[in-house]
Amino acid sequence: MNSKEKALLHRGMDHVRQRRFEQALEVFDKITAANPDIPEAWNNRGVALFSLGRLDEALESYDRSLALEGDNLDALRNKAFVLRSQRRLDEALEVYDIVLQKGGDGYDLESAAVVLTGLGRLDEALSCLYLAREQLSFERLEEEIATVKALMEERGLPVPERMPEGTQGKE
Repeated sequence: MNSKEKALLHRGMDHVRQRRFEQALEVFDKITAANPDIPEAWNNRGVALFSLGRLDEALESYDRSLALEGDNLDALRNKAFVLRSQRRLDEALEVYDIVLQKGGDGYDLESAAVVLTGLGRLDEALSCLYLAREQLSFERLEEEIATVKALMEERGLPVPERMPEGTQGKE
């Protein structure tokens, strides 16, 4: 990426931060038209499109970014979030699994837990939340753990008070 492309990329992200998504999209379109091999431009284009409510086009941009750089955690996270927002939970979970395999963090575990809860896979969701709690210290994690436990009790499922032995640090 040359210095002009870097400058344009920064300008586009400034537009995103200022919530000027149409202008951001114009900048990212300009970059990708001139050089379609910049994964960050495709990822950021997806962010602008998502913010404009153009979800299918956002997914296409994330896929273009990932075709160029398969390990791009930002593009993977963004894609999973869009799929989750479309209630395409099985697909979102597949992407979150990739994120976690590629070095995801506690936030990604929390996001995967949300998807797992939506899929009714409460025991797995609870395990993800316990793992996330090892990395992050947020009150909302305790609230999410309590919510999943309540759902499990409601469904008559056994509720572990803590993560089973031998699963710490594993996903």
